Amino acid sequence: MEKSLKIFAISLLVLILFRGWIYRNTINYNQIGIRETITIINQDLVSKIESKSVNRIIDLKEIIEISNAITIEVLSFSSKRVSNDPNELIQTKQANCIGYSALFNSIANYLILKNKLDKQIEAKHLIGQLNFFNFDLHQLFDGPFFRDHDFNMLRELRGGKTVFIDPSVSDYLGIDAVSSR
Repeated sequence: MEKSLKIFAISLLVLILFRGWIYRNTINYNQIGIRETITIINQDLVSKIESKSVNRIIDLKEIIEISNAITIEVLSFSSKRVSNDPNELIQTKQANCIGYSALFNSIANYLILKNKLDKQIEAKHLIGQLNFFNFDLHQLFDGPFFRDHDFNMLRELRGGKTVFIDPSVSDYLGIDAVSSR
């Protein structure tokens, strides 16, 4: 019994410590569409972005960090019908994967434009399907809520470095990057 408990504890610790690596190597996001960026006009959201980005040298890493931090701070996940407009989400604080990705993307694009990085970095709000070892997970569900899943892509235009982020997974599992083809 004691040996079984130790094996279980060690296994659990490994799963927790390597959850990001395990997730990225078992779950793949296949892009099936793209959503338009929603321009931020809400002054509360602008103020929050400005306060988080003051005295920071804005690059790809900082854009991801700031966008993710604000998104996670502001939102709580909801499976109900909620707004996907970042200008409203700052007040309602409830979102599904579309709202999480919309807010993240709008913040990233705000920072890119504000810092005149639009010739160096691009950010896109993507629609995808999740595959577990090439098995489409969405076929297991009937409802429209599970038809697809939104995530984000940020790319350095000159260096070619591309990072895929799922802000809702980042919020609940602490996994900051995901895999996509």
